[in-house]
Amino acid sequence: MIYFLILIQQTIASMTHIIAQDVTMVVSPPTVLLLRASIAAIALYGLVMIRERKINLFVGIERKDRWMLVLLGALNILINQFLYLEGLRYTTPANSALLYAMTPAIVYVLAMLVHSERTTWKKAVGILVAFVGVTIIIFERGPALEASHTMGNLLIFVAVVAWSLFTLLGKPLVKKYGALRTTALHMTLGALLYLPFGLLNTSIIEIQAITPTLWIDILYLGLVASCINYVLWYYALGKLETSKVAIFQNLQPVLTTIIALYLGRVIFSLELFGGGIMAIIGILIVEFA
Repeated sequence: MIYFLILIQQTIASMTHIIAQDVTMVVSPPTVLLLRASIAAIALYGLVMIRERKINLFVGIERKDRWMLVLLGALNILINQFLYLEGLRYTTPANSALLYAMTPAIVYVLAMLVHSERTTWKKAVGILVAFVGVTIIIFERGPALEASHTMGNLLIFVAVVAWSLFTLLGKPLVKKYGALRTTALHMTLGALLYLPFGLLNTSIIEIQAITPTLWIDILYLGLVASCINYVLWYYALGKLETSKVAIFQNLQPVLTTIIALYLGRVIFSLELFGGGIMAIIGILIVEFA
């Protein structure tokens, strides 16, 4: 069951790369993030408030954990989501998916430094095989290293580092307070931290110009990509080792390419098939290590 939920989470994340780029090509990233974070925070906070039947969700949260939730909110909203949306304006959804596929490698290193998580050579091999697989998929027609992509790739790489640290630091809180409550609190705090900057960089005219189709995309980013996606991610972290959850990030380039293929944005090739097989093999190596 847990692996089925992870597959759903990765599918949501993969679709996000395409939808987020479509939105940021029309609406500025600061405005998109203001709307996305606000929608997600309100929805999550309201859901937990109804479920636990109390307004103050910080009751029972230790003081040191409250500061950690603030840090998680900053890592996710101020750094990860903001740089991700900004970076998508200059690179491709496929490249962003590849960069997020680096999460296992970054988590692998951070886990040893922060959590002293046990590692094996099999896990290292699995991560390497999966990463080579997704690299083949993205670069099947040759490296996309144009100058126009450089800035976007760098921004998203920093976002991935923040996401990896967010993943590691959030795991203990998930075990203590649950995935839903942890997600709701950090999302709310992150949205509040971002609110002043978001309001200063958003105009009423820009919001009024958003079309119904774009509103649907923004609602997807807020309710599905932020709410459901993050709850499932943290839920998985509460059930499995950090490195085992992180390796599934390698599915994103595969799924993103499949979705793009369905939408007619990618042509099937042997590189695509072979890279996908390697990514799956890498995941299986880590799972059975």
